[in-house]
Amino acid sequence: MISSRIMGPQENQWFDEFFDATYQLTMILDARGRVAKANQAALEIINKSREEIVGLPLWGIPWPALARQSKQLLKRAVDQAIQGLFVRQELELRQRRRLARILDFSLKPIFDEGNVLRFILAEGRDITIYKLTSEALYQSEARFKSIYEKSALGILIKNVDGKLIDCNPAFQSMLGYSAEESLQSDYLAITHPLDRGISRKLFNELIAGKRNNYFIEKRYLSKDGSIVWARVTSSLVVSSDGESQFVLAMVENITTQKQFEAEMVELRQRLMHGREMERLRIAQDIHDGPLQELIGVSYQLQAFENASQVDSDQEQLHTIQDSIHQLAKSLRGLCGELRPPNLIPFGLEKTIKSHAEDIQKAHPELEVKLSLSDDGLEIPEQARIALFRIYQEAVHNIIRHAQAKTVNVRLWLNKEYAFLEIQDDGVGFELPNRWIKLARQGHLGLVGVQERAKEVGGNVEIETAPGQGTRIRTAVPLNMEVFQAPGEERIL
Repeated sequence: MISSRIMGPQENQWFDEFFDATYQLTMILDARGRVAKANQAALEIINKSREEIVGLPLWGIPWPALARQSKQLLKRAVDQAIQGLFVRQELELRQRRRLARILDFSLKPIFDEGNVLRFILAEGRDITIYKLTSEALYQSEARFKSIYEKSALGILIKNVDGKLIDCNPAFQSMLGYSAEESLQSDYLAITHPLDRGISRKLFNELIAGKRNNYFIEKRYLSKDGSIVWARVTSSLVVSSDGESQFVLAMVENITTQKQFEAEMVELRQRLMHGREMERLRIAQDIHDGPLQELIGVSYQLQAFENASQVDSDQEQLHTIQDSIHQLAKSLRGLCGELRPPNLIPFGLEKTIKSHAEDIQKAHPELEVKLSLSDDGLEIPEQARIALFRIYQEAVHNIIRHAQAKTVNVRLWLNKEYAFLEIQDDGVGFELPNRWIKLARQGHLGLVGVQERAKEVGGNVEIETAPGQGTRIRTAVPLNMEVFQAPGEERIL
């Protein structure tokens, strides 16, 4: 044994104990490349006893699942070591075609003072976990790079101070900035001024750990000055010790969608305005045409009645006149429904009062209670029309369906909004969670109420339940400029 030639018996025992305690595969080869000594780690990897491998050439050891090509590489490495070269080689050990181990194997020739090869030190370090982890990391990085470079979504990476670290080609194309131009600014510099406040708030909460991610629709400023609408999802990436590393944001361009929505709002507003103008035209046509003709016929009948001396003729003419007067009254009421004469010059409060008086006369079984602020002309005309139509529709629904005894109508204003509330003590109904269900159930009036409010930038809340009546509250903004249908140039 080589160790016995070098050391005495006591030292040899210590050497054997130290040799076996080494955790990595270690073998001593003689000058011909044959195994002279192997430690316990080597025996466990090779799965053989010392007696079975001592004296065998390194490449001739029955390594478990060592491929023929690997054996040839191992023989060449031993030959090079015998020639005095330090050799390092990776060996793959497989079982049933599945990778079992990867060894980082080295052969180091040891010479005496006369430069004669004494033995070769063979060491093998198990690097399986390292290699597999490296490969997995490489694959993960390759997949991320592919997604990052080819994704149709914009991808942003920001540090905890908000400065852009990187952005992918999709984001660069979205705003028209090059990568260098994008990285010279923080996320707020390319954010629309109206969205900077909420963007800063959400970003700070994310960095502070108050939320894990956030979702927002916001506007960016492109290089050519146009506005790009985007749906942004941002997430915080932390290290293993919980330290904030960076923020990853996925950005979807929704400018076309927003433009379509704006066009639909404008279309609905124009349709609503056209409907109101058509109502006005019909009211005027009825007033100037059939109603005036009826009044003329009434005067003629009055003259004929005065000239007639026959009592039966006078009675019949009187009956006809009453019918004509009732028809004229109905036509005047229809004109008022189509276009209330008080709405434009006197405001919503007086128009509702006038209408409520007519309702009270026509339906004495229903008590109408009013609590109305004097709005004058504070509410814009378009909003006044919308609120009056909502009031009309709600009251007509109550008359047709609610079986109510009392209806309360409230109108009040603050600095920003006008509020209209109609509440009844009727039968109520089960409120579905989607408006389309109301339409399918025949509640088209309530759907119309919702649409009316939307056209002027308002919203509607409906509270109802079977046996508990119904409350409809509408809020519309007093500053209609904010909610005017934007033209194409305002979206793009």
